Amino acid sequence: MKRNILATAIAGMTTLSGSWAATAAEVEFHGDMDNRFQAYTNQRDWFAGGNSGGGTLKDDEPTESFGEVKYRFWAKATSDDKKVTGVFATEIGGIRYGEGSGGDYSGDGVNIETRWAYVDFLVPNTLDQRVSLGLQPVSVNRHVWTETATAAVWKGSLGSGFDYQLLWGRGDSSNESGVDSEQDEGWDGADNFAINLNKRYSPNLSAGLFYLYQMNDQIAEGVGTVNSREYELKSIADNSKYSVSSFGVEMDYGQETSLGRMFVKGMVIGQSGTIEGVNFVPLNGATNPNTNYDLSTVLGRGELGLQFGPNQLTYTVLYASGDGNEQDGDFDAFIATDVDFSDSMIFQENMTSDDYFAETPYILDKGYFMNKLQLDHKVAANITVSGMIVYNRLAEDIALADGSSSKDLGLEFGSKVSYFPYPSLELSAEAAYLASGDAMDALEETALQDGKSDQDIVHVAGRVRYKF
Repeated sequence: MKRNILATAIAGMTTLSGSWAATAAEVEFHGDMDNRFQAYTNQRDWFAGGNSGGGTLKDDEPTESFGEVKYRFWAKATSDDKKVTGVFATEIGGIRYGEGSGGDYSGDGVNIETRWAYVDFLVPNTLDQRVSLGLQPVSVNRHVWTETATAAVWKGSLGSGFDYQLLWGRGDSSNESGVDSEQDEGWDGADNFAINLNKRYSPNLSAGLFYLYQMNDQIAEGVGTVNSREYELKSIADNSKYSVSSFGVEMDYGQETSLGRMFVKGMVIGQSGTIEGVNFVPLNGATNPNTNYDLSTVLGRGELGLQFGPNQLTYTVLYASGDGNEQDGDFDAFIATDVDFSDSMIFQENMTSDDYFAETPYILDKGYFMNKLQLDHKVAANITVSGMIVYNRLAEDIALADGSSSKDLGLEFGSKVSYFPYPSLELSAEAAYLASGDAMDALEETALQDGKSDQDIVHVAGRVRYKF
């Protein structure tokens, strides 16, 4: 009996090893090990992620400093003929030094999550057409949708130098309760269809366009809600029906001049559609009687820059339309699906990227009108120092406590330094100060609201990051 079992095991191992040899893969292991430190802020509750704006300014907010761990590891297995690749990634996200999620004594905690899990393969009988299936990084446009999602992506090259991407992705297909009804079997949820086309016309000029169509037709269980602080499409899937189109064009031009290399980048995105089965709750809590809305928005971005010697000077302007009437049946504010944005260290994501005011290229449902001047200087091949001035402004007025209104969010001053003692190790720090404008009064705690800004914001952070 034992001899038969042993023979069977040896035969099985031989079969397994033979199959493995026939489909051998080259395995790569990668990591992004990021230790982030909030060295100081005078407004702890401002950096309290709320999609399009989560924080509140306080009168006597305790200063805060912390350290946190955010590590991502992934394995990439590629077949010998390079035609098939499988990727699996895990992430340890946002463990604070000394806190119970795994950062306290003994380090015990449930804190590992699946980040990516997908297969990528060459389409048979083609040279450069590939398909990716599974949970993967999705990128349609960084102002609209760039994040991890379950999707099928077909990409490659066409004649005449065009690169393309076709995408179908799923969003939230569960009802608010988390339990599907008998009529809701998960296939009537949020569908996303996209096409990207890009072409390099010359060494100096490239251009592209994208079209993203998003639909949701879930079985209603009452009326859902969407509010100013969570103004993203991913937040209004529950109990809703929507049909949203986003179309964008962009260009990138560079040219050598007597002063250095000049570059110009531009992009315009228009959105239209309808959103039904939700009720909008504005920041001030006023009642909106509508449950159906027409969407009509625009976003534009332009960059003008000059590279000269070890320096790069860039002027950036960003405009995202906002909503000026909180009681009507129109959404005039640009809406992203799921993004991670970092133009401003005070209003968007920064080095401590789990602790931010907004992740979107706009503020609340009031849009954004940003003007930024930034100078980057390479002190040495492995050291870069940056300084910036950012004028932050809403696209539409926000109502203040004294009956007035304002768009002025304030003038921001920021600086960064990045040092690579080794090619794979980054030591960096940043600091920012916001001289608040009067529109910030609407984001202060109730006791401070008087129609004028009362609190400025300070942010100082650093990181030690090993990538391999």
